[in-house]
Amino acid sequence: MGELADRVDSMRVSVSTPDGGLTAELRDRDQLSLTFRDGLYQLLDDADLGRRLAVLAQLLWVARTREYWRIYGDVTGDYSTGEDKPISERDIAWKTERDNLEVTGSSADGRVTVRCVGMRQWQVTVRPGTVRALDEHQFSIAAGEAAGALIRDQFAALAALSNKYYGEDR
Repeated sequence: MGELADRVDSMRVSVSTPDGGLTAELRDRDQLSLTFRDGLYQLLDDADLGRRLAVLAQLLWVARTREYWRIYGDVTGDYSTGEDKPISERDIAWKTERDNLEVTGSSADGRVTVRCVGMRQWQVTVRPGTVRALDEHQFSIAAGEAAGALIRDQFAALAALSNKYYGEDR
């Protein structure tokens, strides 16, 4: 791999919810670790936990995007932030479809599901009874599984989309 790919593969970003109750770290492209402020997990219900995780996911995506562009600038010397503007009908169609791409990831036990549209609209569903059934550590593992599955789904969907518009036959 090239330097950019190597650095993106090994990047780490960490964020916390505005109240500092939940912290997430994303590393190695699709590995998520989740930590709770002492005693918080036991105070949450499933729906509140899902809402907090959706906020955390959005913050994490923003931090990941910023770090990607920082690394990109370091490697290429091009510190413009953001992607190039579409210049053809094909580029516009690809971007439009990408911005409406729906991806999903679930934990192995199905208790945690993360859904996202265009990597902008986040929803996390925690199946009723999960907080009572899982301890904090078990829940953190399940959330990491769901996040990893979503990220892998996004990469696969983006690869398929790029192949659709820019594949060898185009």
